[in-house]
Amino acid sequence: MRTKTTIHPLVRRRRGSALLITMFFTIAVGAVALSAIYLNGSTNLLTKSYEKEDQLRYAAEAALALGKARLNYDPAALPDTGYSQFLSNKVFSTADSQQIAGVFVNLYAGPTGSTTGQFGRFASVVAEVHDAQGNGMVRRLELAQESFAKFAYWTDSESNSGSTIYFGGNDQLWGPVWSNDTISILSTGATFHDEVGSAAPLISGVGNGTFKKGYKVKQKPIVLPSTASLTSKLSGYAAAGNFSFTPPASGNETTVRMRIEFIAIDLNSDGDSTDVDEGFFRVYNDSGSGSVSNKQRWNRADWPSSPTAANVINCGDWHTVGGVSKFFPAVIHNKNWFETLMSTAVVSGGAGMTTTAANNERNATLNTIMNHSGARCYLGGDPHLVAVERNATDYPTASDRQKGGEDTTFTKSDSLGAWMKFTETPASIIQTKREKHGDAKYLFPIYRGFNTNAKGVIYANGTVGVSGVLRGRVTLYSPYTIVILDDLRYASDPGSTDPTKPQCQDILGILSGVNTVVADNAINTPHDLGGSSEVNLDDTKDLYIHSIVMSLGTSFKVQNHDAGPDNANDCQGTNNGRGCLFLTGGVIQEKRGAVGTSGGTGFTKRYSYDRCAVMQPPPYFPTTGRYQDNRYYEIDRIGFNVATLFTTLTPTP
Repeated sequence: MRTKTTIHPLVRRRRGSALLITMFFTIAVGAVALSAIYLNGSTNLLTKSYEKEDQLRYAAEAALALGKARLNYDPAALPDTGYSQFLSNKVFSTADSQQIAGVFVNLYAGPTGSTTGQFGRFASVVAEVHDAQGNGMVRRLELAQESFAKFAYWTDSESNSGSTIYFGGNDQLWGPVWSNDTISILSTGATFHDEVGSAAPLISGVGNGTFKKGYKVKQKPIVLPSTASLTSKLSGYAAAGNFSFTPPASGNETTVRMRIEFIAIDLNSDGDSTDVDEGFFRVYNDSGSGSVSNKQRWNRADWPSSPTAANVINCGDWHTVGGVSKFFPAVIHNKNWFETLMSTAVVSGGAGMTTTAANNERNATLNTIMNHSGARCYLGGDPHLVAVERNATDYPTASDRQKGGEDTTFTKSDSLGAWMKFTETPASIIQTKREKHGDAKYLFPIYRGFNTNAKGVIYANGTVGVSGVLRGRVTLYSPYTIVILDDLRYASDPGSTDPTKPQCQDILGILSGVNTVVADNAINTPHDLGGSSEVNLDDTKDLYIHSIVMSLGTSFKVQNHDAGPDNANDCQGTNNGRGCLFLTGGVIQEKRGAVGTSGGTGFTKRYSYDRCAVMQPPPYFPTTGRYQDNRYYEIDRIGFNVATLFTTLTPTP
């Protein structure tokens, strides 16, 4: 029997659904395929875009390197003002001489930054690159001309008087080292902690040296600047700030008759003299005359060849007067007024002496006087020497002449010399602070707030001596010899790593056209007083020099380094004649000069490098002519105009 099929009313027969599904998937797969094609095309476009950008960037950076090399090997390529164009729509090539198709380069160079050189010399190389489609970029490389101040040690010649100079004895050299000559190292070895360079083809004894940052030979020689070029520039900068002087003599280190003394003054009474406005210097001229028998060179504080209590005028001892310790030169001890002043009956409020003791002191030998505690020597013109400085003409009142010296007994003019005046109207804060000293008018301010036109350059057209404590940034230049008469320090310790202390705020460049010489005087050299040994007559037995020293004529050296005592002092446990020479900075010289001997005479070297000089050299300090990378800039190409750019980058001098 046949069964009848019943169809539910909600169920309908579906016609063509398979076709619709097939079409949907076909469209979807097609869309994916099209998307893949599109994405692949976009990737190709992006890849080509990145490749083009890489080509443009490579061309720009290669062009900058080319411009830097041009400036380093052709000093005349850089104009004094404006800019020069080195390349014009040049098709650039890779290092393997393959042209970068469709990429064109314009390359420019010109001086930028301060054009005076006070803070260093700068130049900029600008590369503009583009293709035929208008894509492009502009890049600028600022270059800083390398300062001689960066070197810890630099020489033109490594021989002196025909003898080769060697490193050895485990010498430790911190900071960059350079010589245009062959550097020689003994078998006892030397360690160079920074880069070493030489224009010579080799380093002699190279295996004896340890080079922490390597070495380079066969380099292009570095030429010292001429004194004529420096004088023409630096003398004008010094004159602008009233810092230009003409010393009475221009001979060697024995003829010094002018000295410059740096002085740091606590103007705001905060317990230090490291504020920006607290740096000054004074200038003293020796008259070259005097009535003292067998007078040694007064300004230098030289020790007489035949010393006695009757002719030693720069050195003496201390005695209590009125409860205050005062200084009396040896030559004063035999005066009637000195004996009277020393006696208890006259000295009120002080320890004084008995009549017998005062008489004995009056008749004391030089050996007795200078073996008293604290006995020492001072440079000519120092306030402590008041008893030999003041005369009856300028100081008719006996009590103004017949007195012991303190740092406040300033004598502006005397029979032996005079201090130079800076102004009749010093700033009120200076006048107030130095009122009791009496030297306010004789302080030359380094700070531009007190001396608007000061540019940090002191010029002496003759032989000049220097000492003291510097607060500020100064270059001292003389076409002649500069003599270091006593310690020369910064107000802030250049070796300090304490982050709470001032860093890199003081720096001195000593720039001499002939030699820079440490004086063999009564201060720097111990002397025989007729006893069993030599005696130190300074506040310290060692010599401290904070400076970058540059000697264009010959050397940085010590006067009579091979004579005098050979065992009076020691330098960190090693016996020698004059102690340690602690120099913090650098030494740049035509030839290396001697400071001592292996026999013990002279000083023992203890040199440290001042890294502050690399980035912040002394004002207008000479440069080597070599350019180094300073800063790199990306410049918007839209609206770029090369003339406008260089005008903006070069301020008015």
